[in-house]
Amino acid sequence: MSSILVINAGSATVKFAVFTVVDQQLQKNYCGLIDKITTTPKIDIKFKDQKVLVEDLIIPKNTDPYEYVFHTILSYLEQQSIDLVAAGHRVAHGEKYSHSMVITDEVIEYLTTLIPLAPLHQPYSLEGINILRKQFPQLPQLACFDTSFHTTCDKLSQLFAIPKKLAEEGVRRYGFHGLSYEYIVSEFDHYLPAHKVHGKFIIAHLGSGASMCAVANKKSVATTLSFSALDGLPMGTRCGDIDPGVLLYLMEHHKMGYKQLEQLLYKESGLLGVSGGISADMRVLLASDHPDAKLAVDLFIYKTAAWVGMLTAELQGLDGLIFTAGIGENAVFIREKICQRMAWLGAKIDQEKNARSSTEIHASDSKILLYVIPTDEETTMARNVLQQFPIS
Repeated sequence: MSSILVINAGSATVKFAVFTVVDQQLQKNYCGLIDKITTTPKIDIKFKDQKVLVEDLIIPKNTDPYEYVFHTILSYLEQQSIDLVAAGHRVAHGEKYSHSMVITDEVIEYLTTLIPLAPLHQPYSLEGINILRKQFPQLPQLACFDTSFHTTCDKLSQLFAIPKKLAEEGVRRYGFHGLSYEYIVSEFDHYLPAHKVHGKFIIAHLGSGASMCAVANKKSVATTLSFSALDGLPMGTRCGDIDPGVLLYLMEHHKMGYKQLEQLLYKESGLLGVSGGISADMRVLLASDHPDAKLAVDLFIYKTAAWVGMLTAELQGLDGLIFTAGIGENAVFIREKICQRMAWLGAKIDQEKNARSSTEIHASDSKILLYVIPTDEETTMARNVLQQFPIS
């Protein structure tokens, strides 16, 4: 049966999913994860939510770990007699592209020039693309960009107050998590009242990587992530917004160089840093009675609610807030406390609905809508692939 493979390759993790196509309709069958690629890799594959393979992966010495990982995935799919007819890749940065692009030599050449804009993400996406091209040179492939959804943002929201020549060089706000936001917006007609689907909403993608996006008429207006995946909300190990003067201070008084700052901002900050190293996992922090764990949780709530105010100003009004991703979909306490800090906007949460993680969690007398909608970036990619390469 004709199938689409979608891949999300990172520095230490490769995620994938396989969709069958029947009468131009998608059905997700296999999904998998290979984690800790460079240290203690483990493969975990599910078939329709049932685990079918979980085991440690032994990568032979003197073997490229990513090539071996992709070989393992493709070999498994071949054993299942899966007929791959197209593939889609999550790519962090597309800069000028407002939509997904068919992968060609020219596209790869351009995406390679963007590595300095996303050094911790772009190289691994490109490596996955090149490995698949090498093994299946005739397989049509599509690059799906996390930045594309935000090309509709207000131009003023994309600018930093820096010299014009730097902006022309590409130093501006781009925004990420676009595939997640694209999926949530595609579900508006299913979940929201008909008279509100083209309204003003903030989507809160809250997970180990966290951001928020203001949308109007289903288009991105502004978002919290910007030039890099560091800005905006505090995340699992990333700092979120920070005074650039702090970095100058660390360089001058702590003699930190590029690599040290990169490690600090990407790997040692966020929930992990504020909690004093207790955890980057919100579940662990919520279960802890340590005051530093509580501080990290409180700061996350405070910052998220504060950004709601900023994005509401950018929208010039607000019809509702939508929670999604790992924390947004599962952390009852976090949703409750964020909504309580939004009381000035007329937000009122229904405690019982929220406790059940119902789709609709606003109280009957709330002035704005409150929803929990699960995201599915893999389905977004598969839809884009199917649109580009119609498959019977």
